[in-house]
Amino acid sequence: MITYFPDYYKDFHCVADKCRHTCCAGWEIDVDDDALERFLSDPSIAPHISGNSITLDSSERCPFLREDGLCKMILEHGEDFLCDICTEHPRFYNEYEDCTEGGIGLVCEEACRLIIEKQEDFCLIPPKPLPSSIKTVFDTTKSLSSRLHILKNEVSASLTRASFISTLEVLDPKWTDLINGIIKDPPSYSEEEEVIDRNARRFSNFCAYLLYRYPEESGFAVESTYLLADLLIRGTDILEAARMFSGEIEYSDINIENAIDFFASV
Repeated sequence: MITYFPDYYKDFHCVADKCRHTCCAGWEIDVDDDALERFLSDPSIAPHISGNSITLDSSERCPFLREDGLCKMILEHGEDFLCDICTEHPRFYNEYEDCTEGGIGLVCEEACRLIIEKQEDFCLIPPKPLPSSIKTVFDTTKSLSSRLHILKNEVSASLTRASFISTLEVLDPKWTDLINGIIKDPPSYSEEEEVIDRNARRFSNFCAYLLYRYPEESGFAVESTYLLADLLIRGTDILEAARMFSGEIEYSDINIENAIDFFASV
């Protein structure tokens, strides 16, 4: 079975100690069965395993994450020793009858940089025709705001969108502050569309990522793009806004399900 990847996938590498937002803290680290056997046989690792998970320390950091941001396991045993979730993150895979489509998630700041800052249109390796929704996003004969309205005719107001987001599970308290900033001073449609069109390349890349990862959910992709615009208008850096959005919405099973349902209905 063929596996397709976005062309930027090949350029992704973990930046390890250079990362400002480590994936080795604040996340539950589940261990697959093969790795569990390896870990339990090592007396320096076994005490840090509880059930099928690595027990985080009091600061919710992986006990094998050094202060300099490097991984003790990799340094002592090599990357092949890691459990699947540590090896694969932030990669994702969508399985279809005739192929698999893989990618990297925005929750990782290096992946986010590659995706958002890409200067060429989205394409797959090996080459494969893209869905009409992604083609629409990159049709530069129209403004990006006009293209988004083709995918979702009516876009909800910023206050409606942010008020819904505020009801979801929160993983990082900073996210609450950002969303409350939108609720207190909701951007207008004209403000949103001005910032979207002024930063069309970055917003096109963000929307295309969502359309690729969630191919049947154009409403979710468009509303999320407008939410990103709201965060940018209220002073959040676009890369940090996209990374936090991914962590809060995409990496919570409850939040992503509720967001997709809500944005399909408004």
